[in-house]
Amino acid sequence: MPLLIDALNVAYWCGAPPGLRLPLAVLAGALAAGHGAELVFDASAPYQLRDDAEVWSQLLAGGWPVTVVPSGRSADAVLLRMARDRSGCIVSNDRFRDHRRRFRRLIDDPVRLQRGAVRNDCIELPGLGLNWPLPASAPLALAALDRQRLPP
Repeated sequence: MPLLIDALNVAYWCGAPPGLRLPLAVLAGALAAGHGAELVFDASAPYQLRDDAEVWSQLLAGGWPVTVVPSGRSADAVLLRMARDRSGCIVSNDRFRDHRRRFRRLIDDPVRLQRGAVRNDCIELPGLGLNWPLPASAPLALAALDRQRLPP
């Protein structure tokens, strides 16, 4: 089942300001565990993640599975449609209240909506059985992701 990571939501799992290291770490952990995964960002992500602007540019240029929802469109609605159309799973702590009526089955399914947390400098996604270290910075998180491309 493909994982669609609500990247800006995940970026806030350690509070404000948001950090790009969190969604990058979730993507790296999911890919390392053999899951197909994609980061889905709101159009406002470059502004909210301005402290990580250089890593943001490298991520977009690096050919990683990333979708940036165009300005003026509801990123939550796009994310939910992608999950429905691909029979995928969303990684997010969002409750998607504004979309409950249209996507109730997906939102209420604990297999299709995976919640996570950061504890003891590790990212935990208990519903997927995943627990891995959180890199100290966005550049380190991107470097860990890039290492996955190297042959063993």
